[in-house]
Amino acid sequence: MHASFSVHVRVLALVVLAMTASGCAALALPAVGTSVMGNAAGGVAKAGVERTMSGAMYRTFSAPLADVRDAVRQSFRDLEIQITEDDVLIGGGAKIKGEALHRHITVRLEAVTPALTRLKLVVRQGLFGRDPATAAELIEQAARALDEIRPAGAAFPRAP
Repeated sequence: MHASFSVHVRVLALVVLAMTASGCAALALPAVGTSVMGNAAGGVAKAGVERTMSGAMYRTFSAPLADVRDAVRQSFRDLEIQITEDDVLIGGGAKIKGEALHRHITVRLEAVTPALTRLKLVVRQGLFGRDPATAAELIEQAARALDEIRPAGAAFPRAP
């Protein structure tokens, strides 16, 4: 009985420590757990796509921002998503918003390097709902459109 009580006290101390600890490590554990549980339960996120607890999906492309932006716009047109906003942001990024049936789509693009672009995509459904399945598919369609814009041989040459 005494050993069991000792184990419970240790577990409780660990939980209290984790909840009161500051920094990235305290936030990383729940995010990893949610990511693993979310992917195992639904299998929504495709290879190379990162999903956050807030419902945002991320993917980094080996292509310049302008090409990724063109691919997103082309995929929106192909999927009949109405583009409601298409802005180049100060600092070199871009934001594209679109609307589909009961969904609001926001895409943010950030140039990591001249040849590398990070895409963040959120699909909102209603006031608080998120639609990660649609977000993952939109990223996949953007990747396909990018392949049409930039065939495999069109990648930036590597530095010597």
